[in-house]
Amino acid sequence: MTRLRFVLKDQSIPEKNGITKIKGVVGVNVAGGQYQVIIGNSVGNVYKELTALGVSEADAQGGGASKKKVNPVSAVIEFISACMAPLFFAIIAGGLIKVLLVIFGPTLLGWMSDTSDTYILMNALGDAPFYFLPVMVAVSASRKLNCHTYLAVMIAGMLLYPDLITLLSGDTPTYLFGVIPVMHGSYSSSIIPAMLSTLLLKYVEILVDRFTPQWSKNFLKPLLIVVITAPITLCLLALLGLMIGNVLQLVINTIYGFAPWLAMLLFAGTMPFIVMTGMHWAFVPACLLALADPGYDVLLTVAMLSSNTAQAGATFGVAFKTRDPDMRQMAIPAGISALLAGVTEPAMYGVTLRLKKPMIAACIAGAVGGLISGFVNLRAYAFATPCLTAIVQFIAPDGGSNFMFACIIFAVVFVLSFILSFILTPAREAAEEPAAEMAAAPAVSEAAPVPALTRKIEIEAPIPGEVIPLTEVKDQTFASGVLGEGYAIVPSEGKVYAPFDGTCENLFDTLHAMGLLSDSGIELLIHVGLETVGLNGAPFTAHIKTGDKFKKGDLLLEFDIDAIKASGCETQTPVIVTNAEDVGGITIEGNKIVIGG
Repeated sequence: MTRLRFVLKDQSIPEKNGITKIKGVVGVNVAGGQYQVIIGNSVGNVYKELTALGVSEADAQGGGASKKKVNPVSAVIEFISACMAPLFFAIIAGGLIKVLLVIFGPTLLGWMSDTSDTYILMNALGDAPFYFLPVMVAVSASRKLNCHTYLAVMIAGMLLYPDLITLLSGDTPTYLFGVIPVMHGSYSSSIIPAMLSTLLLKYVEILVDRFTPQWSKNFLKPLLIVVITAPITLCLLALLGLMIGNVLQLVINTIYGFAPWLAMLLFAGTMPFIVMTGMHWAFVPACLLALADPGYDVLLTVAMLSSNTAQAGATFGVAFKTRDPDMRQMAIPAGISALLAGVTEPAMYGVTLRLKKPMIAACIAGAVGGLISGFVNLRAYAFATPCLTAIVQFIAPDGGSNFMFACIIFAVVFVLSFILSFILTPAREAAEEPAAEMAAAPAVSEAAPVPALTRKIEIEAPIPGEVIPLTEVKDQTFASGVLGEGYAIVPSEGKVYAPFDGTCENLFDTLHAMGLLSDSGIELLIHVGLETVGLNGAPFTAHIKTGDKFKKGDLLLEFDIDAIKASGCETQTPVIVTNAEDVGGITIEGNKIVIGG
């Protein structure tokens, strides 16, 4: 939801210090073989721009990254993460539908009978993602393992087949081929059996593919894969999956049963660091198992209620205390994200961890919330990322005071973290202290300082045509100004001329865009057309290369307007000043861009 996750061939190449200084980057984290760049809620837009530049998921899945030994625990957590993360929207939607039925059904408001058609239909919708969880897990696991998705679904679907469920729920022993015993059990809402069966299918598929003749692969290969995988799944892996799930639940119940207040104090207090390392994924299967039986979770979602709320409160404390407008501008949306959506990475990496003392405040407040949760035995009855808008997940189906306790804990944690953060963080420190990792990291090479603008500089439109405001560009990334301020041109002639004396800093391989640096220190991005990266340079002819010097009026690039239109691309050409902050800022006055006054 917040991170770009790169699988790099060499993780020693990126400069963490330099990356965290990029405008819009909140922080960097390395975990599970991934180089994670934390962006925040706008990560989807950044991802689209990366794919437009040619960065592809296939690059990572194709095995381009160097193979290194991975800690087995990290590998397991990364696999669970890959299996569960794509399912969260469906799980959260189903869980909250169930909560709404509790609110509007006979338990609370009584507006709907549990025998009405509407209740039954909506209840089926709410139950569906949990009942068919093995099938959804098989889909995401097969994508992670790069094996056949529909064969994985076939095996997982077998575990939910009505006649099989009836057979395995009776008292009569069940045997496969008359000799191999099949363990009785229910696999609806289970997770681990589907993960294990898909993992097995991956290696069976490789083995069968190696030994089947080419002429028979279309019919013999899928048959052999399922005939081998299904019996092993039924007789061994499904049982193993249930046993692992039971052991996980036993361990959690034992820890929680020994001293609930102590377990929750430690878990909620350290939750930010557990999330940073990705260890929280290890608790997700046990959480979903607990929601299926006994029907509530007392650990993960409960601890995250205190932790997420504490991050929101501490971040708002910084926003109200700091005198730095840039920090306030980052803290307010990050706090809102944590408060209303339970997405805490922008708050953690952009504010609390960066300034350290607000993180201490958040951990203390989170621990206090966990302590109270353990004492009152707080329970969550649906899976959702705990936050203000999802706090209804703590409404108990049978009524009672559980929801009231959740609201009290939410209020206590938010107010306490806000006050502690406000007190612990001096205004000057909140405004001026650099990120911890920046302070500790060696300095990276900096670009030469931009010379001050001491005279009027005229930058002519580089392309003949109609000048339009950037807001009218049919691409939100440019129109929103996230890449910088400027304007756009609807070209009447397919030629790009030098708008000033300067140097070509970067000419893209696909020739559709170039970065220019004027002798006065102004950086200009000229992006010919929209989505033209996909044309692979076909309609473009370059008259310059990276590093070349040029004079104002020189012909830099030619392009075929008709060919661009024929390909379905827009010809609107954004012209962006990318270093406005370095040269004193820019403003738009009428149809002119004024730089540094």
